[in-house]
Amino acid sequence: MDNLKNIRIVLIEPSHPGNIGAVARSMKTMGLQRLTLVNPKKFPHSEATKRAAGAESVLLSAQVAAGVKEAIADCNMVLGTSVRDREVSWPTHDPRVAASMVEKHFRRSHNGEAGCCELQQVAILFGRESSGLTNEELDLCESQIRIPANIEYSSLNLASAVQIIAYELRMAVIKQNPLSEQRTELSNTTAAQRRQLKATQTEKEGHMQHLSQTLEQLQFIKAKPATMLMRKLTRLYNKAELTVEEIQILRGILTAIQSRENGSRKLSDDE
Repeated sequence: MDNLKNIRIVLIEPSHPGNIGAVARSMKTMGLQRLTLVNPKKFPHSEATKRAAGAESVLLSAQVAAGVKEAIADCNMVLGTSVRDREVSWPTHDPRVAASMVEKHFRRSHNGEAGCCELQQVAILFGRESSGLTNEELDLCESQIRIPANIEYSSLNLASAVQIIAYELRMAVIKQNPLSEQRTELSNTTAAQRRQLKATQTEKEGHMQHLSQTLEQLQFIKAKPATMLMRKLTRLYNKAELTVEEIQILRGILTAIQSRENGSRKLSDDE
């Protein structure tokens, strides 16, 4: 069950402290321990403690982040919950399928495909009670989770949504029963193993910024900001589930392109 320790529930700008406490309770009943709050309106708060009802340990260890990117910077897999359709559609899965994807993500680590499972951090993003995730926040996710609720009334309480997804995550872990005792310690991870790890959010974001700069330099991007194009490209690269090594290769290609372009411009100026 150690894999559950590598899953963090991220609540973005929760407005009601009671919801935070209820989420903590939902998490603890399913064995999840890591709660991150992005810019909470009221926390810590007595109402959160009251609603936690025995899950105070989750609240006490909760991390508070100023922004979403800070909250998920070291994560290799980020999934976002959403009930709204978007102009740019995202790969969408129900909680059971999403939990299976998370379990597979961990299993690849245990089987040695990704080096060290200690580094395989997963974040599940939950948006604001009133409006959910923004498009920019969903851009940070490789897939979205949609709970197939009654289409006539699909509005779920935040803690209820967390409970459903946490349950599926727990069942996926129990079903596969990965051999967590055989995991490799972080300190023993070789450089070669590290390169085969799935890229973190920070590494993926760095690549997308580099790509955007290169496309602007090539004058491929003419409209600024190129929000829609970059959103579609982000979706494309997220589907690939790039490793650290693959990100390094792609950025090396971009650097070579930029170097050639700079050299061509310099030669033209000299003439």
